[in-house]
Amino acid sequence: MNSLSNKINNTVRQFLFIFLSTLFIFSSCDSPRTLVVQAAVSDIDSALEIAGIKHNRMVSLVATHEGREDYVMYIEQPIDHKAPEKGSFLQKVYLSHVDMDAPVVMYLSGYNAPSNSYLTEPTQLLKANQLFIEHRFFGESLKEGSPEWESLNIAQSAADVHHIKEVMDDLYSGKWMSTGISKGGQMVMYHKAYYPEDVSASIAYVAPLNRAQEDSRIYEFLDAVGTEECRKKVKAVQIELLMHYDRSLSMFKAKAAEKKLISDLTIEQFFELSIFEYEFAFWQWNGDCNGIPALDASLEEKVAHLFNIGAPGFFTTEVSTDLFPFFYQAYSEMGMYGYRVNSFKDLTRFYQKDFSNYRTFIPEKFNLVFNARTHEYVQERLTKVGRNMIFIQGSLDPWSSTGFIPSGSTNSVRFNVEGGTHKSRMKDLDLIQNKSAKDSLMKWMNTNQ
Repeated sequence: MNSLSNKINNTVRQFLFIFLSTLFIFSSCDSPRTLVVQAAVSDIDSALEIAGIKHNRMVSLVATHEGREDYVMYIEQPIDHKAPEKGSFLQKVYLSHVDMDAPVVMYLSGYNAPSNSYLTEPTQLLKANQLFIEHRFFGESLKEGSPEWESLNIAQSAADVHHIKEVMDDLYSGKWMSTGISKGGQMVMYHKAYYPEDVSASIAYVAPLNRAQEDSRIYEFLDAVGTEECRKKVKAVQIELLMHYDRSLSMFKAKAAEKKLISDLTIEQFFELSIFEYEFAFWQWNGDCNGIPALDASLEEKVAHLFNIGAPGFFTTEVSTDLFPFFYQAYSEMGMYGYRVNSFKDLTRFYQKDFSNYRTFIPEKFNLVFNARTHEYVQERLTKVGRNMIFIQGSLDPWSSTGFIPSGSTNSVRFNVEGGTHKSRMKDLDLIQNKSAKDSLMKWMNTNQ
């Protein structure tokens, strides 16, 4: 227990038990639906106040998990944890409750949290409660008015997770762990680096730890990933689309309209950037060389393939708007990648030299300076205090090139899914690795380490 006496904790648990029991009775009567049990709300509000959990509402959601009760909470967070007088915002947190004595898995989104439908692998393995935490300044977790973007940084985000753990700690008696995918996996590393005692174990999936705004290891990886034959096939698609520029552009424009993809870029910029992005997107999400259209395939097939890989979707107005907080973090602390244009410069009309996407996604009013020291700090801290951590990467995923590699100074381990992409999870490991990962997790979550 971190902040409250056992007496207050017992009161909290009694309140929550009554609330959950009442809710279970109501939800058992009819098909799953949104429930708001007015009689119980005051009870749980009182319990949350006693526990020190600040919130503005807590309502039940459509039941999505058998044997669980699902809620959405809004927990007050300082905009600046070192200067709380600057104001606050409400951070959305989904609770999937199973038992007061079960472990708690903090599932860190890294982005917005649109629903509570997904239970992580460790949540299912441990039969745990789950807190799905929306990242600050994403989705609903945003102060009204103009955001204070300088507060969107790694240290503040880690402090958010720590605060949520503190205020929820007295409701549960089981051990805590953290997990996250991609940017959520990055948050697992950041939180562990700043608050190593908060959790007993962690799993970070497909998470990079970049050394620079554009980490050169990514380009070195792309030059060696897969087979030479496959890399040539990827490049051939890019070159042919640009060689037949006008026809490809016409088909690209029609396909974008068909898929209702809208971009603020000119159609030429949209087209060329999508072709550059194809290389990274192919290895990140697909990696199936047999699925690349043959050299003698029609140009229409190749344009369709470009869209199937998803490259054009990266440059839509919707992505630029919804993911602006990601791009802000990427170009200020987390790192990103650009495009090597030299081999295409005689075929392009807009981009003639190696290109960073900084101004593609960051408006002119911002002048971001990359802070490399943050990731140096995280690297140093994980090497020293990053115990009981599992890192899972896909061998074809470009982001694996900058992922954290345990030095052996702690008991943390990294597993690579052979032939895996950014979709790689624990279930994709081979039998020996899968057993090792599960055994380690069970050990860390059930014994004192």
